[in-house]
Amino acid sequence: MTNNKNPFRTELAHNVFYSKYAHGSSDSWRNLSIRLVDDVCGSGSLQRDLHPILSESERKQLVEYIDRMLFIPGGRYLYYAGRPLHAFNNCFLLKCEEDTREEWSNILWRASSCLMLGGGIGIDYSTIREKGRSLSRTGGISSGPISLMQMVNEVGRFVMQGGSRRSAIYASLHHSHGDIDDFLTLKNWENIPVGDSNLALIKHDNFNFPAPLDMTNISVNYDDDLLVHRSGTGNILEFDHTNKIFLKNCEQAMRTGEPGFSFNFGAKRNETLRNACTEVTSEDDSDVCNLGSINLGNIETLDEFRSVVSLASKFLVCGTVRADLPYEKVRKVREKNRRLGLGLMGIHEWLLKRGSKYEVTPELHQWLKVYRDESEKAANEHCDRLYLSRPVAYRAIAPTGTLGILAGTTTGIEPLFAVAER
Repeated sequence: MTNNKNPFRTELAHNVFYSKYAHGSSDSWRNLSIRLVDDVCGSGSLQRDLHPILSESERKQLVEYIDRMLFIPGGRYLYYAGRPLHAFNNCFLLKCEEDTREEWSNILWRASSCLMLGGGIGIDYSTIREKGRSLSRTGGISSGPISLMQMVNEVGRFVMQGGSRRSAIYASLHHSHGDIDDFLTLKNWENIPVGDSNLALIKHDNFNFPAPLDMTNISVNYDDDLLVHRSGTGNILEFDHTNKIFLKNCEQAMRTGEPGFSFNFGAKRNETLRNACTEVTSEDDSDVCNLGSINLGNIETLDEFRSVVSLASKFLVCGTVRADLPYEKVRKVREKNRRLGLGLMGIHEWLLKRGSKYEVTPELHQWLKVYRDESEKAANEHCDRLYLSRPVAYRAIAPTGTLGILAGTTTGIEPLFAVAER
């Protein structure tokens, strides 16, 4: 069991907890673990009419796993545990489903609703016609998808998620879209003059100075259209790395860091929707993330790992029942997909403790098989017990920046590139 006074490995982790997640200076990580499991899997600290949806023994064990930082649910779970609003979901995945005035208004409403509930958003704008096309109903001219992206960007500028954090926004556009060239170079801020200077310099000096899509991460969608046969490979398809859009994308990514790359092939061709951090994919507008990560660095045995995976998966299933949502369509899509995103962090720490480099070892293979099999088995059994639809997805490796800091471990699947001592 952890030390209630200070279970954190670093002063930074201690400060993050008390600045972001604690309910007052007398709160503790242990207290958060208890109210979190009660809110999501028990009777609910503020709603005693709820029935527990995990057994008492499972809830006690889950508290211990969270308290020992073997499993840490996503940051929205941590923040909203014990509050009247249960905005437990990290992000929402949206899609412009048609290019109409009504849909433009609706996407702004959906984006605002999700951001104000505390979640990030990702939007695929590929259905919006290119700039300059005529509009038959009004006789006007289309302003194109980038203008709608800018409108959503400005919504994000003034919406503090849940009243407490900066908006997280992602936008994507198909590689064949008529406005793709403008999209690729949209963040060349150094080419935008502002008075006697340029926008990049002003942005550097004033982080909050508005710039094109400065609140938004952007990415280009690629699909089977860019798969080609290479000589001597038979029926094997390869991605066409000579495509001019892709090459320009690479140049821009090196120059400004964006746009990124979104690859959607084969059976996943239509899963162009991403959350703001892009580890979750979907083809359904108004889908939702549901995240938590297992701290591999704190787990010693395979049996304990199996138990943590099982209870963490059940916890996320409970989250699909207890989380509040921004509007009705999200609820319907959640009932259809019941998407789970159980991830891993501390992988490099786990390898280092076993004397391994950052590599895939036979033992890691064995643990990952348990991760795959047990997450599906436990989630399906719990859904069946509660008469819920089974999940369409079970795992997702999130960046886990803040969670990694809290646990004092390596984040997500990333390696330690350098280690410094003072």
